[in-house]
Parts: sequence; structure tokens; C-alpha cells
Amino acid sequence: MLDTLWAQLVATSPIDWFAMFTGIIGVSLSIKERVSAWPFFILCYSAYIYISFRSGYYAFGGMNIAFVGIAAYGWGKWSGLISNNEHALEVSHMPSKHWLLVAAFMLLCTFGVGTLLAQTGEARLPYLDAFATSSAFAAQWMLSRKHIENWIFWIISDCVYVGFFFNDKIWPSVILFSIFIGLACQGWREWKRSITLTTITA
Repeated sequence: MLDTLWAQLVATSPIDWFAMFTGIIGVSLSIKERVSAWPFFILCYSAYIYISFRSGYYAFGGMNIAFVGIAAYGWGKWSGLISNNEHALEVSHMPSKHWLLVAAFMLLCTFGVGTLLAQTGEARLPYLDAFATSSAFAAQWMLSRKHIENWIFWIISDCVYVGFFFNDKIWPSVILFSIFIGLACQGWREWKRSITLTTITA
């Protein structure tokens, strides 16, 4: 078993390892609220455009194309280049008025994109792929605005993708998304602490 796993790891494409390491660095930096996280996210998403289409997960591929643009927005938002006020962007809870919009988006995206993918006859697990994609889109938007709930939606999405990559034996991505789940839990704890400190000092 270990010999087989080692052989598969050795045979893994360099782009899979590149996506893994840039992704880990990006998430680790985002937990610390570092603007430098966003260039690593852009590199990671660019690599996953290739990986996802290679594996037949088309919703995932389309998501990563969009994520490059969203990451550029997040970069500008965190750096203050895109802002409606003079204050630095702080960690916060997502406004309650946005929850219904997020739920509606995920519902429409899951069934709409899932149906389109299913009609192609080539996509694998189209509705589950679309659901994970919609959850990741919501998470990425929340992350760009420093809403703490982004970590919950990342965990949901990453759990699905771990299953996808485990089934395909793409071990670097299995390792990466498993690490992502752990980092998301850490991100929730640290951002929760940040909100608490902000409330106390306000």
C-alpha cells in the first residue's frame, strides 16, 4: 500500500505540487490577514484551471478562472486600493441581509450549473461539482471582504473536493485540500479572536 502511494506521489505532475504549495502559502497568509496572500492565490487558481479541466471537473475549472479575477479584487480590497472609506478592512461577520442572497445564489448555481454540466454528458458528478463550486464562490467573496463565515463555506467545499481527488488518486490535491480544511478551522479561530479583540477595544 505504501509502495503504491509512494509511486503515485513520485509520478505526480509538477503542476499539482505547484498548486499545493502556493495554495498552502496563500491560505496561511490570509489567516494572518496578509495582503501578500493574494498573489499566491492567483498562482494556485491558475494551476487549478489546468488540473480541473484535465480531470473533467468543469464547474471547478470555471470557478478557478473566475477566482483569478476575484483574487485580484481581494488584493485591491485588502490593500485599500478598492475601498469606500478611509478605514482599513477589518474582520467582521457577514451582514444578515446577505445570507438570503448567498443561499439563493448557491441554490441557483447548484441546480443551474449542475444541469448544464449534466447535459454535456462528459462532466463527472455534475451537481456535486456545482454545489462545491457555489460554496467556494460564496467563500471567496466573503474572504475578499473579510467576513469570518468564509471559513465555514471553505470547509464545506473542501470536503467535497477531497472526495473528488481521493477518488482520482490525485494525492497532492488530497493532501492540499485536507490541509485547507485544517487551515480553515484555524482561520475561523484566529478571525473569531480578532473580532473579539476589536469589540473589546472599540
